[in-house]
Amino acid sequence: MRVAHRPGWTTAVASAAGYLLVLDLVGVNVALPDLRRRLDAGLSGVQWAIDAYAVALAVLLLPAGALADRFGRRRTFLAGLAAFTAASLACALAPTAGALAALRAVQGCGAAVLYGTASPLLAAAYPAGRARNRALGVFAAASGAAIATGPLAGGVLTGLFGWRAIFLLNVPVGLAALAVALPAVRESRDPRPRPFDAVAAACLTTALGGPMWALIEGPRLGWDAPGVLLPLGAAAAGAAVLAVRRVPEPMIDLSLLRDRLYAANAAAAFAYHAAGAAALGYFSLYAQGEMSTSPARAGTWFLTYSLPALATPLLLARVSHRFPPAVLVALGPLLIAVSSLLLLAAYPARSWPALVPGFVVGGLGGIGNLVSSQVALAAAPPGRAGVAGGITSTAKQAGIAAGVAVLGVPYRLGGLGAMLVTAACIAVLGALPALLLALRPRTRGGEVGGERAERPGDLVA
Repeated sequence: MRVAHRPGWTTAVASAAGYLLVLDLVGVNVALPDLRRRLDAGLSGVQWAIDAYAVALAVLLLPAGALADRFGRRRTFLAGLAAFTAASLACALAPTAGALAALRAVQGCGAAVLYGTASPLLAAAYPAGRARNRALGVFAAASGAAIATGPLAGGVLTGLFGWRAIFLLNVPVGLAALAVALPAVRESRDPRPRPFDAVAAACLTTALGGPMWALIEGPRLGWDAPGVLLPLGAAAAGAAVLAVRRVPEPMIDLSLLRDRLYAANAAAAFAYHAAGAAALGYFSLYAQGEMSTSPARAGTWFLTYSLPALATPLLLARVSHRFPPAVLVALGPLLIAVSSLLLLAAYPARSWPALVPGFVVGGLGGIGNLVSSQVALAAAPPGRAGVAGGITSTAKQAGIAAGVAVLGVPYRLGGLGAMLVTAACIAVLGALPALLLALRPRTRGGEVGGERAERPGDLVA
């Protein structure tokens, strides 16, 4: 039976994809101890199970949007969904940790295509106004639901069937989404598509991937080994090219960072995810190791983090415009810093009730997810809103990847306590630019230290 071309089907397919993408970031955390044990993997193998996915997702978000505008959003979305589903099945069958890491990178490429095309598909399916906003809200709610249910679903599936079930779950959902999307989703293109910049994509890949490789593999290879120094050199070269390269319509527009509020927002988004979301994998190793808990129980425990992380943006969305943007930008990583210190004081007791306050405070830092998108759109010129939002989304995914790699060094050397101290430091450093901006005196023209102060109405509530 042929499915009619209805916008509701597009919303359903995009929301299902959004749920799976986030589930494969947060749900896998609970499965890491089982994965490590069954594949006989070291700590680096566990890190790559997360970072291979996160790095691929981060570096391809902006290129995926440019490709979709040029070749068709439906066509690109279907290709991404097929790649994600096939890679998920392959991940479930991976025989070694190395094979799993490679397949997770492929899965991350499919995820980037899905994430980069879902919002444009919805924008094309609905006219501007309430209907489009409602559809985008459903899509965001699906991702939020994955944040809330991911740890529990990951724990239950791992406890019953092992870590491979996390990836097998994607297969029937992905196939069902493909069956609906093929006849139901309309094709759309941008009449003036953004240029695809292969040089920028390659430079971003080396700039992000090089340091991740060095931090994860450095303890095994030696910090002065060519296999560590060469990726770092390539990363420095890639970053330098991005900084000095000038093209008429940049896919990665670093000139946006000249706006101090935008730059502070990107730094806070990066730090919030590096110190918060990235730390959950190490806590999963601790809970199922030192605390000897089951995967299902660990997933239940993590709800004390994920539920506040979901509820906070929903509750504060209507009132966030009443507060100075720079203060809100700083609040997310600062709450993560407080959370890290509370957990640092409580974890030696090996008692879950003692850890609950720290996890709840960390979840309240979910306001950072709300504010980062609002500020990115408000601080950028309207013509560059898509690129501005894409850079912020890239900063979030890069933060997860960097956090997994950076926090792994103190975790390996000093255990959970050293990791938490490092996470608190990262969070505070990420909040500093926004704090300094918030403390600058206002001028008569309504500016903060020479920068335009956003009015409450500038933020999209």
